[in-house]
Amino acid sequence: MEKTLEYETQWGSKEEVFFDINSYQNNGCIYIGLVINEEGYPEPFGDITVNLGGKAPDYCGYIDLNNMPELERFIEKNELGEFTGLTQRSGFCEYPLYLFNPEKLRELCPDGMAAYEKNIAKEKLSEKEKCR
Repeated sequence: MEKTLEYETQWGSKEEVFFDINSYQNNGCIYIGLVINEEGYPEPFGDITVNLGGKAPDYCGYIDLNNMPELERFIEKNELGEFTGLTQRSGFCEYPLYLFNPEKLRELCPDGMAAYEKNIAKEKLSEKEKCR
């Protein structure tokens, strides 16, 4: 059974969410999504991270305050990560870059983190081979 956290929406409702973690295919950056259990079936609830192109450092991701303005409060309350002080603009929105807590994410979504970390290891190996 997936570990869940309580997510309080901008409208004051509360949802039990679990995590979907993987990598964006085009750049290997971390993808973190939230999923809810809807009548016994997993349904996407929202994406914590956005894919802005380019490569963010390992375990870092830009968070989607445009669609989920309460994300910073959720991340900080649950000790999921911390703001790096950096942002990136895309269109009319500015997205803060967060460094996520790998131990906490491994606890919440062990299979997803294993897949993400396997991808990181492959990228590092590939970079080493290019240097030879």
